[in-house]
Amino acid sequence: MSKRLVVSVVALLAGLTLSSVLGAQTAPSKAAGEEGNPDKWNSIPPIKPAYAGKKSAPAPRRDLSGVWDAAEADGGRQPSGALEHPALMAPRGQGVEGGQPDEKGIMRPLHYTPLGLEALKANKPSGPGVRQVPAALSNDPMDQCDPIGFPRTELYELRTFELVQTANQVIYLNEYFGNFRVIWADGRDLPKNPEPRWNGYSVGKWVDDYTFVVETVGLNPRSWLDHAGRPHSEDLRVEERFHRVDRDNMELTVTVYDPKIYTESWQGLNKFPLHLQPPGFDMPEFLCSPIDMAEYNRQVGNAVLPPSEKK
Repeated sequence: MSKRLVVSVVALLAGLTLSSVLGAQTAPSKAAGEEGNPDKWNSIPPIKPAYAGKKSAPAPRRDLSGVWDAAEADGGRQPSGALEHPALMAPRGQGVEGGQPDEKGIMRPLHYTPLGLEALKANKPSGPGVRQVPAALSNDPMDQCDPIGFPRTELYELRTFELVQTANQVIYLNEYFGNFRVIWADGRDLPKNPEPRWNGYSVGKWVDDYTFVVETVGLNPRSWLDHAGRPHSEDLRVEERFHRVDRDNMELTVTVYDPKIYTESWQGLNKFPLHLQPPGFDMPEFLCSPIDMAEYNRQVGNAVLPPSEKK
């Protein structure tokens, strides 16, 4: 395996400050019914097989509340870009060594406007993917510990998150980078000319007893949509559909609309499975430390570059 690939895969993770328990996330998980640690802190969700064949009660009406896990085996990490459109070559996902200026030949290509293609080429992702560059040459805003932004919170490193439901809001708490969002469900309209925010402005409504649809606008164009460096404009609109299948399972679909950058809408996630965790599940911290990130780049990321490219 090349140094470029090794560095690209671990670049972001090396700059994250985790509590010691997070090292256990790579250890074998407990079976269903044995989730969590004895002291009830820094809980670890089970691996995907624990959910298979598990009987569930009917879904409660108009209720999303709880801690939900995106099992790693279902593809929630998305290191090569949004799950439905990875920046990898057909037919078997080649292209992890990078080197391409654009995404020609990828398995499920996106359709860019001229402005969108120009913006794509300006973003330098660390991969793995067809446009991968050495980690030290990446201009990913996350590598500076900038806020991850929405919808990248769902199109990269989707892990465990909590939904807290009140009479007028759904509050979205994400362990990754300590993100939170407020989704208003009081009937208000989206703002007309919003000042950009990293997580935008969100409103939601129930379209039936088990499907909650969220519309988000006003997103900061400095953020990327995913780890493949897909860009967006200030006109980006994102739709989320949370569909409660039964008590223990939910599906999430994320659709991107941005006619300045893409000639047609596209789905980053399509009925992605989410699994309800038991009461008392405690989400660990997963935060970005600028000091640790800078030290990683000094000792590791910069060290693998050819002398002519070292910063």
